[in-house]
Amino acid sequence: MTRFSGRPIAEKPRPSILSWMLAATLLLVSLWPGIAAAQDDQQSRIDTWNATLEHVDTAIKQVQITDPELRGLFDQVSDVMTNASAFAAGLTPRVAAASAQVKALSPVEGADQTISDAVKTDLAAAQETYGDLLGSQKQAIAIVAHGTSTQSMINDRRRAMFTARLLERSQSLADPGLWVDAAAELPVLASGAADIVVEWFDSFRNTAERWTAVAVVCIILLVLIGLMPGRRMLIRHLAKRTQAKPYSMRSKVVAASATVATNAIVPAAVMFVGHSILTAFRLAPERLSVIWFGIASAIVLFSLASGIARALLDPARPALRLVTIDDALARRIFNLVVTIAILQSFVIFMDRLTRVVPTSLPLVIAFDGLLSVASAALIIRTVRIVNRHSSAAAEEDEEEDESVLKRIALILAGVTAAAAIFASLIGYVALSRFVTTQICWATIVVSLLVLLTMLTDELTTAWFRREGIVGSRLIASVGFAPRSLTQLGVVFNGVVRLALIGLAVLAIFAPWGFDSDSVMSSFRQLLIGFTLGSIVVSPITIFSALAVFVAVLIATRTFERWLDTRFLPTTRLDSGLRNSIGTVIGHLGWILAAAIASGYAGLDLSSIAIVAGALSVGVGLGLQGIVNNFVSGLVLLAERPIRAGDWIAVGAEEGIVKRINIRATEIETFDRSTVIIPNSSLVTGIVKNMVLHDRSGRANLKIVVAKDSDPAIVRDLLLKIAKEHPLVLSFPEPSVLFVDFDAAALHFELSCYISDNGKSGTVRSEIRFRCFAQFAEHGIRLP
Repeated sequence: MTRFSGRPIAEKPRPSILSWMLAATLLLVSLWPGIAAAQDDQQSRIDTWNATLEHVDTAIKQVQITDPELRGLFDQVSDVMTNASAFAAGLTPRVAAASAQVKALSPVEGADQTISDAVKTDLAAAQETYGDLLGSQKQAIAIVAHGTSTQSMINDRRRAMFTARLLERSQSLADPGLWVDAAAELPVLASGAADIVVEWFDSFRNTAERWTAVAVVCIILLVLIGLMPGRRMLIRHLAKRTQAKPYSMRSKVVAASATVATNAIVPAAVMFVGHSILTAFRLAPERLSVIWFGIASAIVLFSLASGIARALLDPARPALRLVTIDDALARRIFNLVVTIAILQSFVIFMDRLTRVVPTSLPLVIAFDGLLSVASAALIIRTVRIVNRHSSAAAEEDEEEDESVLKRIALILAGVTAAAAIFASLIGYVALSRFVTTQICWATIVVSLLVLLTMLTDELTTAWFRREGIVGSRLIASVGFAPRSLTQLGVVFNGVVRLALIGLAVLAIFAPWGFDSDSVMSSFRQLLIGFTLGSIVVSPITIFSALAVFVAVLIATRTFERWLDTRFLPTTRLDSGLRNSIGTVIGHLGWILAAAIASGYAGLDLSSIAIVAGALSVGVGLGLQGIVNNFVSGLVLLAERPIRAGDWIAVGAEEGIVKRINIRATEIETFDRSTVIIPNSSLVTGIVKNMVLHDRSGRANLKIVVAKDSDPAIVRDLLLKIAKEHPLVLSFPEPSVLFVDFDAAALHFELSCYISDNGKSGTVRSEIRFRCFAQFAEHGIRLP
């Protein structure tokens, strides 16, 4: 046992405030060289970014700058803006911490302004640190603003150059001198192409070995096999795998997608592998590489266009045709599309060839104009055939609801192609070439979008079923309901559709100067952070905070479900108390998730308090009913005058309490309908709870017999029937009252207590059946 003496126990001396400040000062002095070095590094980074932007501003103003150079400058500015935005966002918590330190060390207004020298030193150091951090953040924000302005200048310059290049007028195709000059330059073009071939053969002879020759032969064979027979064999193999007749829409869409993928991927892979092998053996000079990629681009474009046409029209297999037209029309449209694809492939090849072979301007104009006019004429022919078929189908009522958008697109394509022909005739060959190429490219992209959308619909329907790949796994692992599975499939389908539409729009407008690099740079910068005045808004931080909120909420819901299904059923708590515990944990989960997410996002709680104070006015005026019901729900959960499973009566409504929610309580009536009662009505109103303390209750029955019956016999029979019922309690004992009699009948009232008040109706019914049988047996008549 511990004994205490009469002397007071000496207390351990507590450290004074001055000692704490002295320790903080020593720590700050020890860390100051590192802080200063970090700030110097920050300033050097800011200076580098400023120098880069100034260099870009100077380069933009050059007269002879090209579009690829402008794109490179745009990428440099994007990198600077991305780094500066990330730098400013990273400084936000440090600036907030430094500001809090300054406020903590500053004297409180209205109090004694006298502070010690140590506090003054710490305050000066904290203010200097805060000023440096805030200044660096503002400089980074200014760099982002400067970069935005520079990018706008680059885009304006690129658009101006693009417009000038398109609207540059040259010789007309109707000018005979153009064709004379072009014919004179054809031998020069052929000679230049032959020089490239000779250059390659010289390189081949100088470095050729046995394996090099074998590799070249393999490349040639691979190209021939891959581009012609190999591709057809693969397409036939895919067609045989979908021979289940009659073909479903899913089989048609899958076969069409496989056809397009095979037509596009096989030639691209063959050309890429061939160039890689040539490069590995040092047999790919620069000029040959340019021509090789020109041929590869032309082949891939032709294969993609013909593959899409075959997938949609399929003249050889009408059963797999996605467009409902006859065989002859499908074959005519398919041949026209293939011819247009060949012409556009020649456009791409000639563009690459004239880049490496010195070519005169008349020859370039002649080639571009001839190919553009021929393509435009075939486009007009195709539009006329499609319009004629649509009109014939409308007259025969085969297609009553034709898409208005389709009509507009066909008319626009025809008018634009005619304008391209006219532009070539008056000398705007570059504009004509751009228009025809854009029509063909937009048609390919839109057709591919339609096909991929159909494929997405079919795959979503197949995957997000109860028996589907995704659906079965979600049901087995997560426990998704079939209806929730369908909703998830709809959401997935919508997200994929939006992504496809966005990619299609980006692909269509790519020739206009909108490239994926600039879009992705802007999107990346938007995610990292943007400024609103002096505030840095970081969507990544917001999304992360939302993810933390959802994760914490899911964790609390999982814990609540575990309590409700696993732990609480093993206790002796009644169902009402278990429901109250689950509801309270659910409310606490929402509060905890919101608090953790707010802290992760770096929200200032004082600002939230100000906003809450402003919202209190709205709560007092317009939201008082909701708040009243919420508080009433908490009162019901705490006092528990009403629990889940209780039989209550509120006004004219009577039923079983199913659940006590935040705003209202659900009551299921005896006719299986649900009544929603606000919690405030249950707290402030009159509520009759039949099973508050226990489930026993009293059942009263009024019995009427003929006036010539013996009252004593009737009383004994009623008591006997009541005592024999298994749900009637022996204490208090049943009682019979002779309440009235008249000239026609005797009136009795049977009262008995039952163990379960919820079964009082059943008890009264069974007692009446027994009474009727006993009265008939003892000769007691009814009036």
